[in-house]
Amino acid sequence: MAASASVPPPPSTPPTAATGRRAPSRWIAPLGAAVVAAGAGIGLGWLLWAGPDNTASGTGPDDAAADAAGACQAWSRVPALSKVYSDDETSKAYFVRVGGAAALAQSAAQLDRRYSTLDKAFQDVTRRLQTFDVKGAEAVAAHEKVSTLCAGLDD
Repeated sequence: MAASASVPPPPSTPPTAATGRRAPSRWIAPLGAAVVAAGAGIGLGWLLWAGPDNTASGTGPDDAAADAAGACQAWSRVPALSKVYSDDETSKAYFVRVGGAAALAQSAAQLDRRYSTLDKAFQDVTRRLQTFDVKGAEAVAAHEKVSTLCAGLDD
């Protein structure tokens, strides 16, 4: 029989806890409660002061109006369609902005048929962007039609 390995002796002193400083656990719950209370206060203030006439409130039947207003706000920062296609980063942002505005206009039209004309005008613009038909009188007219419809929303 082979001799078995001997078992090492137990340590002379028991292991001690690390001496690093820990955050006191008594502060975690009050800190979490303060963050939640601050968030609730901001949300409550937004609800109280936004009001039903504010298009940003986005409640009930005003959802369609908020979507249409958002589409037109994005559209107001789009130059002529011929400037959307170029090799710089700004033109890429214009292209994406037109797509976002068109999606909001479509959402508004689905919620309220009064916005279907705006939706169709945006569809014409996005079709022109997809087919690279962005120059000429028809492209200018498509751009102006959306701008005119958006200006009519402010009335």
